[in-house]
Amino acid sequence: MNGEGYVKYRLIHEDGPAPGHPQWQALNDLRSDLVKAGLVGALENGVGFGNVSLRAGEEGAFVISATATGHIPRLTPEHYALVSRCDIVGNTVWSCGPARASSESMTHAAVYGAAPGIGCVVHAHHRGLYEQLLAGKAPATDPGAAYGTPAMALSVAALVRAHPADGVIAMTGHQDGFLLYAPGVEHMRDLLAMLAQGYIPC
Repeated sequence: MNGEGYVKYRLIHEDGPAPGHPQWQALNDLRSDLVKAGLVGALENGVGFGNVSLRAGEEGAFVISATATGHIPRLTPEHYALVSRCDIVGNTVWSCGPARASSESMTHAAVYGAAPGIGCVVHAHHRGLYEQLLAGKAPATDPGAAYGTPAMALSVAALVRAHPADGVIAMTGHQDGFLLYAPGVEHMRDLLAMLAQGYIPC
């Protein structure tokens, strides 16, 4: 993951209060469990990996863990941002809050835009699970699509449209990375449990 964890899109950010969400505590608890499991965190060089988000309203807005927070075991509301809009083709993201949105915000936006029933997205890293996904022929992004780019977002959106209820996607242009999406946090926990037991949801 050398060189990863940095924002590649144009970010238009407005400083403001921490975004509120009725399911924020459940999302943050999930993230803390992902950190304990090694699916979200930071490398020895300090580069963070993994992030979580929740849909916020019907217009594609979502709350997402902020960039450069992977090294923090448990986040507070001040470590989240609200993404209010995303122009994938224009490579631009609009966010507000006390912290800047994650480097993978565009990919999260692609999931929410492709499937109106999806309410929660997790981006995680784990070599064993990643290899399990590839070996099991899980849906996978274009190998030429780099993380945090319009190409990755468009590749993800196409895969989500093919499986809009929930699923797991191997991010082949993003070393050891994969994406999970579900209607809500509890459903997301079920997907993670299934993946840990060797079953590939798709």
